[in-house]
Amino acid sequence: TTLSANMTDVTAIKAFAARVDSMSISITVSRRNQLLVYLNNEELTFEIDSDTETQFDTSTLRFDGFSITKNLTNSQFTLSWSLGVSIQVTPVIVNTASTLVLNVAAAVGGNFKGNWTLGLIGSYDGNPMNDLRDKNGTVVGTVNMLTPQQIHELYGMSWAIDPTRSLFYYETNDNASFYAYQNQRYRPRFVEPVAGSLESDAREACNIPMNATSSSEWTPIQRTCYYDIAVTQDIDFGLVSRQAAEQQTEQREAIRNPPQFNSQLSLTRIVFIDQLVEISFQAISEFSSSIIYKLLHGPDEATLDEATGQFQWTVPRGTVVSSRIPVKVSAQDTTYNFTSAYELVLKIQQKSIASIFTISTLLLILLFITEIMIL
Repeated sequence: TTLSANMTDVTAIKAFAARVDSMSISITVSRRNQLLVYLNNEELTFEIDSDTETQFDTSTLRFDGFSITKNLTNSQFTLSWSLGVSIQVTPVIVNTASTLVLNVAAAVGGNFKGNWTLGLIGSYDGNPMNDLRDKNGTVVGTVNMLTPQQIHELYGMSWAIDPTRSLFYYETNDNASFYAYQNQRYRPRFVEPVAGSLESDAREACNIPMNATSSSEWTPIQRTCYYDIAVTQDIDFGLVSRQAAEQQTEQREAIRNPPQFNSQLSLTRIVFIDQLVEISFQAISEFSSSIIYKLLHGPDEATLDEATGQFQWTVPRGTVVSSRIPVKVSAQDTTYNFTSAYELVLKIQQKSIASIFTISTLLLILLFITEIMIL
């Protein structure tokens, strides 16, 4: 929504909603600048009682596969789903507009890297060329190809909320159709704002060096902080915005995942005497295409390619039949040195009598045919 009645060319987030399976959660700034939290249309309260989990200055409510933590000091909410997604919602007062707004930041686990995410956070696959994908799945262009206005109209507006499918909580006399109409009418600023008389203070608050004249040299956190100060003329708002972004970066780092091994790998494998055993322990990392593999445990004669994770071992004839031989391999990404390990068991078996008989019979037939041809 617009920031205030006097600042109609600037929008701010006043509500957040999410749904996983049948559970939906919404956090809304009310008309009285109060936070309303609803889970499946029932209001949640964070009063401290015997059933509330508290630690230091936080209060946590836990549900199946989901938890919501409230910071009792600054009313910041952290929503965490066991599937590897975390959302941080921070209420911030804009003094120049006398209104409460929300800073929302997302942290997504590495298991979602690939073709899992769409929308205004882009495609989490390491390829910036396909981030501007509209709701129909069409890549409308790239940031370098399109103007800010084209990005808004071709990409951003395609993700406008369908009022018939809204998850938000609405107060009396509010409804989804009203905000959908406002979305269509709104036209944002398509030029970068400047802080004007607050330039020096804004750069100090956002930790931007005075000699960094181009915003392309700034970090995303610095750009967000400066933008918020420039459009609101509120230094405190920019500072809080920066702090929230830094906290979210720390949270994102906390849920980084080590390399993940191929889900098709089994925990056991039956192998036979004299067999050449070949197993691919290939893993993928969200941070690096280069992974180092090590054989932590396995047969003395086994080999493992440290660059590809390809394991090889020929089962010796003297190996005890029915024995179980563990093989354990580690995978370490070369960016953050995160390491994971995978272990499987090789079950040794003798070749079946039927197989031996078939091979022997085939050899006899070949020998017989050869003798006939010689005669």
